[in-house]
Amino acid sequence: LFNGRDLAGWTGDTALWSVENGELVGKSSGLQNNEFLVSDLTAGDFRLTLEVKLIGDRGNSGVQFRSEAQPNGGVRGYQADVGPGWWGKLYEEHGRGLLWPESGEAYLHKGDWNRYEIVAVGGRVRTLLNGKVCVDLADPAGAKRGVFALQLHSGGPTEVRFRNLQLE
Repeated sequence: LFNGRDLAGWTGDTALWSVENGELVGKSSGLQNNEFLVSDLTAGDFRLTLEVKLIGDRGNSGVQFRSEAQPNGGVRGYQADVGPGWWGKLYEEHGRGLLWPESGEAYLHKGDWNRYEIVAVGGRVRTLLNGKVCVDLADPAGAKRGVFALQLHSGGPTEVRFRNLQLE
């Protein structure tokens, strides 16, 4: 999914997305619209683990999965949320909106690396933050296959870092 060296296999604005010290880095001074780094890889049933750090605990990001890149540069699909008040929630970008409103904020290591795990099998989606279950959703209407993407949300300054992405 990520080779740890460069953005090979990913598409996005290189003014916003880069690789530093083996980490995927999204950084902006503020955005009018959401921006995405979209993987070329498509998956159906999977388990994805990664570590994420939101610098200064400000801004908003997320991990898109079973998603579809849109012609305007947007992405439609599931998103495991990252950001103050949003950690651990499940959202469907350009779709049904908030699918799981309970926050996983209590499990957060604020200002530090956090381990996110996303498991999607058939119509069931589970997410864990630092080993604690945030989402356990039976969603037969949801997409069963799609791409992965990382988000920089519109709004104020944001720096988010991702590392140790492992896909099974």
